Amino acid sequence: MIDLIPPLEAFLLAFALTAPFVAWLRPRPLAFATGATLVALGALVIEAVVGSALTPVSADTVVLVFIAPVAEELLKFGASGATGANYSSAAGAGIGFAATENAVYFLAAWNEPVSYLVALVAIRGATDPLLHATACTLSTQTWHGTPWGLPAAIALHASWNAATLVYVLLDPTAGLVLLAAAGIAVLGVLLLLRKSPDVSWELSNDWRMHPWTGTVYEVG
Repeated sequence: MIDLIPPLEAFLLAFALTAPFVAWLRPRPLAFATGATLVALGALVIEAVVGSALTPVSADTVVLVFIAPVAEELLKFGASGATGANYSSAAGAGIGFAATENAVYFLAAWNEPVSYLVALVAIRGATDPLLHATACTLSTQTWHGTPWGLPAAIALHASWNAATLVYVLLDPTAGLVLLAAAGIAVLGVLLLLRKSPDVSWELSNDWRMHPWTGTVYEVG
């Protein structure tokens, strides 16, 4: 049997790990594809350009806490709107982006000790699709006239990344506790967004955005 090259293995693993979220949230395929390609590439370019302009000491912190949440949420916000402005488009843009982002992280850690790689795969596989689907669901409300949706998504993402920094740079034990608490909180936010009658009407999959005018209209 011929071994797959590591990049392909990393991408296959990352996309396979989204299966539970796909089964639960039923993302729109076009939104998933857009999140996994255009959004991921755009975010990668923006973060690489900004990171290269900063000192090595500050680059990771500034990009992770300030640049990535803004760039990624704005790009997912646009992708979700362009592919429907509803629950399934938000889930698609978020989960698709998370799949490619995880693949990049897995690839970077491919030659690390097995224990580190397994822990990374387990943590990111369980949390990254959840974070991005939740944040994108929040921001998608803004297409329906909820002004705080997009800023709330950015704030949620920035808070999550700050907890990640605690784990990486300061105290792994405290960081894991923060990430666990953040994961429970993010799951709670997503459940509230999907159970709230008002939000359910706003983000029903009967809604679509007109590709040329940007008008959100009901098709059901």
